[in-house]
Amino acid sequence: MEVKPLRSEFAPKFAFWFSWWAVIVLVGIYTGEKPPGRVRWFTVPFGLFLMVYGLLLNALAGKTLKRYGHFDIRKGIRKPERLVTAGVYSCMRHPAQFGSIFFGWGLAFITSSVYAILLAGWYSFSALYFILAIEERETLREFGEDYCRFLEGRPPFNPSVKCLWEGLKALKQMGTDSTGED
Repeated sequence: MEVKPLRSEFAPKFAFWFSWWAVIVLVGIYTGEKPPGRVRWFTVPFGLFLMVYGLLLNALAGKTLKRYGHFDIRKGIRKPERLVTAGVYSCMRHPAQFGSIFFGWGLAFITSSVYAILLAGWYSFSALYFILAIEERETLREFGEDYCRFLEGRPPFNPSVKCLWEGLKALKQMGTDSTGED
């Protein structure tokens, strides 16, 4: 049986995140006065930190899903065929989406625009609602009782650095573990 990538299914999600980031940058560039230089000494490094943290969460989630979520690893974006509880997923349910939210906040802080930061707050609220109300329901339909047990054991989001370490440990283990089992 051939498994085809489901790129068309992920296109709207990609469009949502990309448009969110683009709008934040445009709002940050074209609205309001910038704060004094002293404030930018804080907002720009903080924004860079948030972006790096978000990218790292996204990368860890993607690599973990690819390795542990598929029976047959192939190129392309597709839904996982099994529930992943290893790595970064051992301490939160939605690391990739959480990373995308951090990335957006980072962009807002880099622009140092109060309007962009407020907009990032509204976008974050809408993204969190979508993840918890829509995506969790889809995942529950897909994985049933296994996902119910998964829900009980971990929060949807966890900004702890411990989650990054768990993700890095799982990636390191991936090089030595050929089965991909938890």
